[in-house]
Amino acid sequence: MLKRTITLLSLTITIGALLLTIGCGGSNSNPVAPVSSDRPLVSRGGNPPYPPELYYPYDNMVIYWTASGRITFYLRTIDPNNDPVKFKIVILKDNNVVAEFGPDFSGWSKPSYASGEWARCDIPVSLLPKGTFKWQAFATDGNPGWSEGSAVRTLTNATK
Repeated sequence: MLKRTITLLSLTITIGALLLTIGCGGSNSNPVAPVSSDRPLVSRGGNPPYPPELYYPYDNMVIYWTASGRITFYLRTIDPNNDPVKFKIVILKDNNVVAEFGPDFSGWSKPSYASGEWARCDIPVSLLPKGTFKWQAFATDGNPGWSEGSAVRTLTNATK
């Protein structure tokens, strides 16, 4: 009987020491964990991507001629759920949409992009309106709808 009591006491002490050392387990399920980010705290679900970031400095730029006959646009976005994303570029003239190059346009380097990955779209200059126009990009992660638009840029197409 004494042997069994000592064994149970030793086992209890061992388990207690293990719990004290490694904790009681489980995960932190605090839904309002502190974050240090400039991005808003979002919950998982159907959140659209952030507005695309435009890399190429096409702001008040004039295109006179390109060797390839194409102009390349670079953009990326972050999706809060880390979903793959697709883009569209919208061309505006006098606040009217005159051209749209969506995910099905053949000029995209890939059909979809990872969150944060730079996307490239080569658009033939002949498909762009002549004169000065505005352009803006949007992103989608496959859920209904598009992100808010990127910054609006100005571009002048003076090619012949």
